Amino acid sequence: MLLASTHSKGALAAPHPWLVWSLACVAMLLGAALAGRELDRQVLLDAQSQLLHWPDFWAFLTWSGLGICGFVLLTSLSAEEPRRVAALILALLIGGIVVHTMKRTLHVDRPATYFGPDHPVFQVIGKVLKKGSMPSGHSATAWAVAALLVLHEGGRATLWRHLWWVVAALQAVSRVVVGAHWPSDVLVGSGMGLLLAPLTWRLQASARLADWLRRPQVCKAVAFSLPGFGLYLCLSQQGWVVPLGVQMGVMVLCSWGAWRWWRAAMRTASQEDSV
Repeated sequence: MLLASTHSKGALAAPHPWLVWSLACVAMLLGAALAGRELDRQVLLDAQSQLLHWPDFWAFLTWSGLGICGFVLLTSLSAEEPRRVAALILALLIGGIVVHTMKRTLHVDRPATYFGPDHPVFQVIGKVLKKGSMPSGHSATAWAVAALLVLHEGGRATLWRHLWWVVAALQAVSRVVVGAHWPSDVLVGSGMGLLLAPLTWRLQASARLADWLRRPQVCKAVAFSLPGFGLYLCLSQQGWVVPLGVQMGVMVLCSWGAWRWWRAAMRTASQEDSV
């Protein structure tokens, strides 16, 4: 079977999954309807004129929507719930293929190409992108990560986990504010992320990958690799010069995540020895 049983451990525990999927479909339909219209352009300009007063805040949010940032965040928080990591890996693989196929097929110009460098309102924060606007990969990643962080293997999601929806919304909006995407791109990408997370969570491949991630040696490998991912994020050029405070926060998160994965390895090994 391609889909894992929803009654087994690791089943979707977030309430009302069909509501999430319905919202995802609505977002994608709205994005498709808005694409290329004057309203799409006007919403972008309005958002920039109202929100560009905090460029560093929006630059940070758009950087945090990178796939590797989402992977590091979710993995650091998921030593006790490797099913989420497995689902995200599959979501990034499937979503990456779909997003880049759509970008190459649709050939939608970025806002910077349409408005040009001399527009009185439009501005770009970070790298100036010209092509491949539809859909927004950052938005897809942000909403997929948020949905998976809300999921819980042993029971219903706790209230604090639902705050990740707010983070995802801000990350998606940041793609418009920094001038990288049209609002329609963000709506379609957000809907894709909301669809991908529950779908990959339910796949048998996700369950098998999660079982593999629970092995002690694999947990140790994850523990060793997390600080390396953190260093890469801090030192690489990803369209934003990462401030020292953010670098320290990333390394603290990765170190804490590594410690938790190491503990998970020790606990699993101890349980196997006692059997």
